[in-house]
Order: sequence, then structure tokens, then C-alpha cells
Amino acid sequence: MRREDAPRGPHDLVLCDAPCSGSGAWRRAPEGKWRLTPARLAELGTIQAGILAEAATLVAPGGTLAYATCSVLAGENGAQIEAFLSAHPGWSEAARRQFLPAEGGDGFFLAQLTRSG
Repeated sequence: MRREDAPRGPHDLVLCDAPCSGSGAWRRAPEGKWRLTPARLAELGTIQAGILAEAATLVAPGGTLAYATCSVLAGENGAQIEAFLSAHPGWSEAARRQFLPAEGGDGFFLAQLTRSG
């Protein structure tokens, strides 16, 4: 059920800056890794999948859905995209980039998905 003030589409571009473990920033805030539990990681995965599914409804045909996290964990990144694509026909992956802390900054993930027109 949608709220009255919920965003309405269609839009050419929708960005999902998804809540995540923050594992990409653990070098700056290492206490985060001690707070992350398997249960919390599973909860985040469910939230991320829900956000992707909801945001997809806002994208116009031919539009782009961008998904981003500050995580380096595959379950929050590539696995989310693969699960989304297998559950949502008519979408394709246009680009994907994983930034790692070893590259001189925080870890970050971005996937660009395109809805067929």
C-alpha cells in the first residue's frame, strides 16, 4: 500500500542510495564491523530488495534505475542486482562499478539498470 505522499513516476532516472552495512567505510569507522550481525545483514538485504522493487515502479520505459551502496559485500551489491534482474523481466544491467578502499577511498558500489522501452 502506497502512502499519499509517496513519490509517483514515471521518471527517467531514479537513484536508490540504499541503506547498507557501511562496510566500505570500515577503514574510517572500524567499530561498524563489530556491530554488524548476520541477522542485521539479512534484514538489510530484505530492505534493499524492497527498495529496488519499489523504485522500479517509478521508472519510465527506457529509463534508468541506479542502485548504490557504501558496501563492499557481494550480498548487498551484485547479488541484489542479480536477484532483481531475475525477478523483473524487462530490465537489463547497463553498467556496474565496485570501488574498493584499496583504491584510496571508501568502498562503494553502483549499478545502472535500464527498463526496456
